[in-house]
Amino acid sequence: METGRAYSLPGGGDILMSVRTILGPLRYPADLRTLMFLCILNFLFAVQWLNVARGWYLLLPTYILAVVALVIKHNHVHSPTFRAHNWNSGFEIWLSLLTAHPTSGIITSHNVLHHGKNNSEADFVRCSLVRYHNNLANLVAFFFASVTQMYRNKPTDLKEWRSSRPALYRQAIAERVLTYSFLGLLVLLDWRSTLKYCAGPWLFAQWVLVTINLLQHQDCDFHSEFDHSRNLTGRIVNWLLLNNGYHTAHHMFPPAHWSVLPLIHERVVAPRLDPSLNEPSLWLCVWRRFIVGKDWQGARA
Repeated sequence: METGRAYSLPGGGDILMSVRTILGPLRYPADLRTLMFLCILNFLFAVQWLNVARGWYLLLPTYILAVVALVIKHNHVHSPTFRAHNWNSGFEIWLSLLTAHPTSGIITSHNVLHHGKNNSEADFVRCSLVRYHNNLANLVAFFFASVTQMYRNKPTDLKEWRSSRPALYRQAIAERVLTYSFLGLLVLLDWRSTLKYCAGPWLFAQWVLVTINLLQHQDCDFHSEFDHSRNLTGRIVNWLLLNNGYHTAHHMFPPAHWSVLPLIHERVVAPRLDPSLNEPSLWLCVWRRFIVGKDWQGARA
């Protein structure tokens, strides 16, 4: 069975993303990888919290997959994973529990404000939040500056959804009640294991997902049709992070499923993008821009 989706290209024309789906609730077979990552993370949390097995060899992949789980949540709120509403509703609750944060909690801050008002004063992850001459200081401070902005200007989305989007409001309340009750139960039963084997990975993942916005947008042209984002094009990082390295394509086509982002990047973005905004290595990019402090505007100021 074929599922097709057409996207308009800048300058005219369409690109048809046809993908072969499997029989079942998933919209895209690529999300078997999504489910695999989440099942492994669920298993790692369980065996460590229950003291079935513990060690650095389990904790390290837990930290990595906690980051991936937030990427999956991000992907899901842009392009639902399942065809049926009930499947998506249950999936969103599972994501909330696995990440210790309601899935609906990122809709306003990310989908509405970051995508709709990228790097404006309304964007909680705008690069202008940090202005230190040392870019490593910017990297360290960015998460705290962003979170402070979020809490100072906390959206009133729940109040608005209650009247304008009642189904989303009910989902958001369910996510919050179940997530916070689950967290309270974990702390009550074994606060030490919860702190070490759950809270550590959860906080690290939030730090990574917020802070990577600085890498993706710093020194980019926010008014440009293409040069508003930096891309990570390495195969390994994109396999693990579900193609979220193709950030320009994602910003241009937010509803596009993550599995088609490399094709959009190849056909639409790459021929028109400033080549310096394609980074083949995440780690070399971090080293050059934030550790060594080269190739960023502050270094030339």
